Amino acid sequence: MKKMRWLLLTMGIVLMAQETSLVPLVSGYNKYVREGNSSNRYEVAGITNAGAFEAFFEKLQEAVKNSDKIEVVKHVRYPLRVNKDGKSQFIRDEQQFLEEYDQIMTEKVREAFLQQKVTDTFVNDQGVMVGDGEMWLGQFSNRFVVFAINVE
Repeated sequence: MKKMRWLLLTMGIVLMAQETSLVPLVSGYNKYVREGNSSNRYEVAGITNAGAFEAFFEKLQEAVKNSDKIEVVKHVRYPLRVNKDGKSQFIRDEQQFLEEYDQIMTEKVREAFLQQKVTDTFVNDQGVMVGDGEMWLGQFSNRFVVFAINVE
């Protein structure tokens, strides 16, 4: 009888795993599925869905390219850490980010981000690095965000 219960339990778990997605949904990017190789190179950074992250990255690049500040501020985690001249400053909210946008999103930061291929980013347990560290991105709860910018 015990063996029968274990068999039924195991079968139930297998069936449930087949019916439910094991990849958590990410706010605004639920429909994105990565084509081809399904491995998640961003997993070490805590990113649960590679295809959704890559779609977010491209959307953010488009906003930066078009100087769409309103769209960019939506993809930032506050307080945002901005490192400049060996010191860290924290941008408290969207309003402050907009006021200081040009000092934060410098030409160097924008160019590094716009030239970066998402699949060529450096990834570690801290997040996803753009360029030589000009920008760091990651997933917090169910949102992809920019969480640090290095202006230096």
